[in-house]
Amino acid sequence: MRTLIVNFKNYPEIMGEGSVRLAQAVQRASDKIGIEAIVAPPVPMLALVASKTGAQVYSQTVGSKSGDKTTGEILPEAVKGAGASGTILNHSESRRSLQELRKLVPRLASMGMGVCLCSQTAGEAARLAALEPKYLAIEPPELIGSGIAVSKARPELVQRTVSDVRRVGYEGEILCGAGIVNGEDVTKAVELGVDGVLVASSVVKAHDWESKVRDLARSLC
Repeated sequence: MRTLIVNFKNYPEIMGEGSVRLAQAVQRASDKIGIEAIVAPPVPMLALVASKTGAQVYSQTVGSKSGDKTTGEILPEAVKGAGASGTILNHSESRRSLQELRKLVPRLASMGMGVCLCSQTAGEAARLAALEPKYLAIEPPELIGSGIAVSKARPELVQRTVSDVRRVGYEGEILCGAGIVNGEDVTKAVELGVDGVLVASSVVKAHDWESKVRDLARSLC
């Protein structure tokens, strides 16, 4: 089963109950089409979304600190307690050092938390594959939010990433993101060898959320 991850970011459309409505729309569409869907609302909305929907919920990030005296930090234990089953890490808008990721990904795995680990290049993806995240995503930062799909603008990057991470023995799911806006973009991505896509503004900014998710989901099947 292929995967669609919808990163809500911090767009005004999804603040408060908007996150619940979008998560419900994603869940309805993905259930109807038959794909795995993950929603990533802002951290303050995690518990709300998890409690009011049956959607699989990921945090947009977590921090690596631990312990009680960590005011303001986003602890993995806190997001799990809020109902999240995993997290996105190392997104271009929230980068982490390799040293930090080497500590954080195993910590999350020991808690039963899934990780979607983002990379900007094929080389970075191959290095991060050693951490064995559940999902490994390639997203060139210059195309994020551009409306120009990575699967069309840089197909060689997607193919090289798939080839490189499989060559080093990665067995998880490979995703691509950046500029994915419609089913045609998704179809091309699947042809290039990925197992799913990571999207944000193309869904959040859509006039009809459920219709947009159905369009993307059908192309994953």
